[in-house]
Amino acid sequence: MLLSIPGLMVTLSCIVVRDRTLVKAANIMLGKPSRLSTTYSAGYLSGNANDGNRTGDLARSTYQLHPFWQGDLQGYFTVHNITVTRDNSCAFVVSVAISNAYIGVSSVDVDCPDDDVTWCGQWSADESAGVTLTYSCTHGQPVRFVRVWRNTTGYLGVREVEVQGTPSRNHAARYTKSQNKKLSTPVTEVNARSAIHCAIKCHVTQPCLGFSYNPSGDPPCLMATSTETTPVTSWVTGSISACNDVIY
Repeated sequence: MLLSIPGLMVTLSCIVVRDRTLVKAANIMLGKPSRLSTTYSAGYLSGNANDGNRTGDLARSTYQLHPFWQGDLQGYFTVHNITVTRDNSCAFVVSVAISNAYIGVSSVDVDCPDDDVTWCGQWSADESAGVTLTYSCTHGQPVRFVRVWRNTTGYLGVREVEVQGTPSRNHAARYTKSQNKKLSTPVTEVNARSAIHCAIKCHVTQPCLGFSYNPSGDPPCLMATSTETTPVTSWVTGSISACNDVIY
């Protein structure tokens, strides 16, 4: 069965929501989940690169083929600028850490089979290029992930990644629907008239990757940036996966 009204499509397996509102955002990468292709050691974790400190600890990979750092915006955004700060210490050779690294964005995780990364800029091989550089980003579709990577064998070292952008709703968000499951860690609780209404609220409240709805709940609509669930009778949950396609 398919129900269709302006800006909304619902099936038994997924909920799709459309909107075109834009809301300003600041550093939308700050404190979000991130990952390295590999981690050099315990002191070089991926989160060091988006903790808001340009002079703090370094995020660093091991020596490997195609090292990368990736941050999850936990929602879909139009990214305008990406500011990257490199290591400037004598202990780590700058050219080894980030020379010729690419900076880009993608709507899906790096491990997804249909990775659609868009290149926004490339770090210079010249060490005099600067310690902090900003890249303007133009992409044709809303994105969820920000990435720094090297197409070579070596290390990747990044001290800080800052992202400026706005929540983007000029696309449709596809939610995979599951019965008798509830979000494990909801961060927002609101009133909603139906599961569809709850999905719309999640879609227009970025970042948001999942919702749970129960007409008897108080309040009935829960939203979260994590899609982890726990079995609970009478709840309906919709979630966006890291490899979910974007609809236009």
